[in-house]
Amino acid sequence: MHKKLLVTGSEGQLAKSFFRLFNNNYKIFYYDKKTLDISNSDQVKKILKKIQPEVILNCAAFTNVDSCEDKEDTAYELNANSIKNFSGFNGHFFHISTDYVFDGKDGPYYEDDITNPINVYGKSKLLGELIVEDLFDKHTILRTNILFGKDSNASFLNWVVTSLKNNQEIKVVNDQINNPVSVYDCSRTINQLIAESILGKFHLGSDFLCSRFDFAMKIAEVWNLDSDLVSDISTKELKRILPSFKAERPLKSGLISKFDFIPKYSLEHSIKEIKKS
Repeated sequence: MHKKLLVTGSEGQLAKSFFRLFNNNYKIFYYDKKTLDISNSDQVKKILKKIQPEVILNCAAFTNVDSCEDKEDTAYELNANSIKNFSGFNGHFFHISTDYVFDGKDGPYYEDDITNPINVYGKSKLLGELIVEDLFDKHTILRTNILFGKDSNASFLNWVVTSLKNNQEIKVVNDQINNPVSVYDCSRTINQLIAESILGKFHLGSDFLCSRFDFAMKIAEVWNLDSDLVSDISTKELKRILPSFKAERPLKSGLISKFDFIPKYSLEHSIKEIKKS
């Protein structure tokens, strides 16, 4: 008998990849922002009563870091306060979070390192974590960083590949350090933790700490695209020339886990897998 799994944020690239890989492993009910407004308590309660899921995979979030600065109320509503509408659920609540809960001064970070977000997005996601921990006895929080895939126009990988295929020059920051993880690898980890009912807070990242510039160069290499079109720039300089760049960014970030059962995936292999998909 397959577990009944309710997935929020089904329009996002992570939920799409999870469906692609594990649709046959669960009885999955997918909801996007049009079919389920998680900020509407009555809607949420109605869906929970109708489906009676054993697991909730919460992928819904307001992830545009710069827009969060302009729409602070919306960021806190979607990334934190809406979680309260699931109160009373006594199954396994699985919540996706981010490395932006850290300030990026001394990464990479372990699960028990001190949080100190420096922008609205990070602050709202940290509050969301605290609400999850307070409301649900059976919960899992998975922090990820720089999720990449092909199912989103907002994906960093898609932006790099599309730009270079069109012979467009791009500038990529050279001082924001992360260890990016693909949506497929993240989906595999989610499945592992749900299938084994593993509770707690965990970090997920690839085996390669790199700047966004390094990441872009690796993407160009795997796709056999012209890396001469990629130039590096500092975050400070990018913010000066790009008016839409409003939020402070953690610079020295990245996520590593102190738990042996959390896999550390090969970044190069993951990029190649995304290319083949």
